[in-house]
Amino acid sequence: MLSLLNFPSIRNTLIFSLLILPVLMFSQQRTPYYDGPYIYDEQDSIQIQWVEKGFGFDTLIAKIDATIFEGDSFPRVDLTDLDYEEHDEYSFQDVSKVVAISDIHGQYDLMLELLKAHNVIDEDHNWILGDGHLVVIGDNFDRGEKVLDILWFLFNLQKEAVKEGGRLHVLLGNHEAMVLNGDLRYLNRKYIFTTAIYTTPYQDFFREGSILGDWIASHPAIIEINNDLYVHAGISPDVVRLGYSIDTINQIFKESLLRRNEQDIIQDSIHSILYTENGPLWYRGYFDSLDMAYDSINYVLNRLENNKIIVGHTSMDSIITLFNNRILDIDCSIKLGKTGQVLIIENGEYFIGEIDGSRNPIPESPQVEKKSLFETLWEMDGLPKMTIHTDVGRMIKKKYDEIYQPAKVIIENPDGKIILELPARLRARGNMRKKVCRYPPIKVDFSKSDLDSIGFHKNDKLKVVFPCKDRDSDQEMLYKEKVLYDIYTAIDSNSIRAFRIDIVLMEEGKEKNHFVGIIVEDEAEYARRKNAIIVEKGKLRAASLERVPFLKMDFFQYMIANTDWSIANKHNVEMVKLPDLQRVVSLPYDFDYSGFVGQRYAVPHESLPIESVHDRYFFSYKVSDAEFNAMVNYYASMEDEINAIIDGATYMKEKTIKQSKEYLESFFKALKNPDRMKKRMLRD
Repeated sequence: MLSLLNFPSIRNTLIFSLLILPVLMFSQQRTPYYDGPYIYDEQDSIQIQWVEKGFGFDTLIAKIDATIFEGDSFPRVDLTDLDYEEHDEYSFQDVSKVVAISDIHGQYDLMLELLKAHNVIDEDHNWILGDGHLVVIGDNFDRGEKVLDILWFLFNLQKEAVKEGGRLHVLLGNHEAMVLNGDLRYLNRKYIFTTAIYTTPYQDFFREGSILGDWIASHPAIIEINNDLYVHAGISPDVVRLGYSIDTINQIFKESLLRRNEQDIIQDSIHSILYTENGPLWYRGYFDSLDMAYDSINYVLNRLENNKIIVGHTSMDSIITLFNNRILDIDCSIKLGKTGQVLIIENGEYFIGEIDGSRNPIPESPQVEKKSLFETLWEMDGLPKMTIHTDVGRMIKKKYDEIYQPAKVIIENPDGKIILELPARLRARGNMRKKVCRYPPIKVDFSKSDLDSIGFHKNDKLKVVFPCKDRDSDQEMLYKEKVLYDIYTAIDSNSIRAFRIDIVLMEEGKEKNHFVGIIVEDEAEYARRKNAIIVEKGKLRAASLERVPFLKMDFFQYMIANTDWSIANKHNVEMVKLPDLQRVVSLPYDFDYSGFVGQRYAVPHESLPIESVHDRYFFSYKVSDAEFNAMVNYYASMEDEINAIIDGATYMKEKTIKQSKEYLESFFKALKNPDRMKKRMLRD
């Protein structure tokens, strides 16, 4: 080595490791190791620390005397050229070629082999990519033994790239942040020995004033090239909701998140989001849950107006794509030191570059079936929450007109995580309810493209039902209606579904009401889920319907004392053609007029010979004796299951549960005397 001991200097001190017994043992029992140089700007001087054959050196030289630091076991550093340009530009367009590599983790030799194989550098490690861009997506620190070799190589190569019209972007990874902030869990033991030699915490080698430390602290967390985002781990919806630009996020990292105490960082709510598990250096949401990841990636790309996100951080055997090629994970386990790959983007085409210099087109990622918003909410274990920002007064005042009005809708999962925040429009719907209820049922209509962009199927409407008024009894009656949807799902698996949702109505930033509503599956959602055709036109007779489903529905309506339905008028009955059945199936919905629910406004139609909706009345559809007996036996077999569904509706008051079971008790009791029941039901 050309030792710096030969340089003129203000002070030149050789530090022998006689005081550190473990280090001496290491140097004696193993091949003597080399580390450094660690270089610090001391105004008119340069301080240099390095380890040579297990011994530590520390020297201070005048800048006017600086030359070259070099040697067979050290990176070559031009001490006369330690300046670097702090770039504040993070978006680049019309770049003809991009090469990206990630998570090198001290594997210097493997990195060089890959870059030479794909014509980024020549045999002498000089830049030959021309006006192309090389992106190193973080995590050069930790695990491997040649971290300093990587850092000084990239430090020098970045300058060469600019001279040749190209760019080298070195991004922050979580391991850069960890080391600079003193989290040394993954530090290679070589650097632990360096710490012992100098009796200095390792992060202090990258303190303010250190050349490499200041250079690393200037690195961005996110850049954009040709409308693709490059970030170490990923962009979470939480980060996007901050509403910050890429420039702002990078500035926050530079000013507030590096060379700081981590406990102090997480005290600030914004800094905590950016620095911890949902931040761009740690996020693994694309890999933890495919469903949530699909939502996340589309939401993020739509909000940031980007095509793809290219990440590292999550190690795979090779470069992979996810979610219709919108995520590229290029962490191909280079850290293991065996082999690796690079991502190559040239003239808009994406390739995987192999270590032998070959390259292959990026394979298509598996298609992921998009779920609808309704289905996503339906499958949640717990109560989701919908906050509707709109002119609530107008919604109530104009409910008769059924005119759409603007709204903003935020939906959270039961854990409070926002899964949707979109503009929408809404209008009143329903017949009697909009006349007699303070809060009419509404239809919420989203933009299909908005839903698609955040990973949902394009079914764009939700049918939302509120409690009729503000009384507790109205909430309980809505709960009973929800229970009827559950009961009918047990009776006929082809049923229309409904679920409860916590609803907050907001107007001008103030809460106007807060209650639990239900969302009922609309016809388009049902058709998508069941691959069904909704029969909207033409007259249908009961005799032309699929018989068993019709009989189940007919007896169900009698059981709950509901007469507010009609086959001929398709009133509160959905007519669907299912692919595995020959004839049309009738499915009931809207049970507010049933005696089981017991709404105050519910009265039987004047044409019916009953005085109260609590009186059961069987419409005069023709039913044979065999069909009648089959339904009696079927419903008798369902008694325990139906009662169990009611018992399981613990969101209702105990009194409501008891009354609901008592209401059906007379029906199940009548089943035990089918002849008498038949005379009563088929009296006409």
